[in-house]
Amino acid sequence: MDDSDGSVRQNRAMRRALAMFSLALSLALPGSARPARQPTAAERAEAAMIKRFEPLAIEDALIDQQARITAAVAALPAPGSVPEMPVLAIGGEGYLALFDREARRAAKVLAARGGGPALVLSNTPEQVFSGLLASRRTMALAVAALGRRARPGDTLVVYLTSHGGPDGSIAMDAPYIDFAPMTAVDLAKAMDAAGFRRRVVIVSACYGASWIPALASPTTIVVAAAAADRTSFGCDDSRDLTLFGEALIGALGTPGVSLATAFAAAKARIAAQERAMKITPSLPEARVGAGMQAVWTGPG
Repeated sequence: MDDSDGSVRQNRAMRRALAMFSLALSLALPGSARPARQPTAAERAEAAMIKRFEPLAIEDALIDQQARITAAVAALPAPGSVPEMPVLAIGGEGYLALFDREARRAAKVLAARGGGPALVLSNTPEQVFSGLLASRRTMALAVAALGRRARPGDTLVVYLTSHGGPDGSIAMDAPYIDFAPMTAVDLAKAMDAAGFRRRVVIVSACYGASWIPALASPTTIVVAAAAADRTSFGCDDSRDLTLFGEALIGALGTPGVSLATAFAAAKARIAAQERAMKITPSLPEARVGAGMQAVWTGPG
């Protein structure tokens, strides 16, 4: 696979084994001195997701991705007479259904706000069958395809949700799919190559602000779930969305609210939740290019 590397493959294999082992801990051996620890809901959900991937024809899905993306973009409504805001929502890691849910919810809300079309890339069993998988390669293919239908003045909106690292990367792997992480540099190069100069990038991941240096420009808005040295919270399948996704997407769904107002409301809500949970504040952050103030403060 051109999106994989050996270290990621090794880490994912270890994770699969640990997830299945956690289930085995729930079986107490006869005569055991202590009862076995019961797996958490999150561990059970992850083990169940791994089993859903086992029978899938993943290699065939990988080969089909370019054709699937081309067909998906061709099926989008034709551009109108005014600039639009196409949305690309990416749910990275496929060990949790959470990231796919959040990407789809974000795509729906952001497309309704901007009046543009939306594509969703994610790593779920359903996407393997007939959808668009999430990897560095498919992200670049999708951005390029959207760029070919774009006109001057269009603004690309990208929503990313996954586990993140302090090096400006997010996880893009899934059971038996060992995609390498995607980085801020990967996304910046893809948007530049596609001709998108105006862009809004929302990073719902730990260390999200580590994406800002590679993406910042006078015509870019970057919104991050956490400071470059902080984690964000709520990344497990006991939740519908992450803390950040729930707060921001919920605020953006209010008719007429600006991105600036929605972000301020989300920050306040998250700070209150983190205080109640007695956890280290994630400190969501935004960087707004000088040429994007109207997009930032304008009504949605």
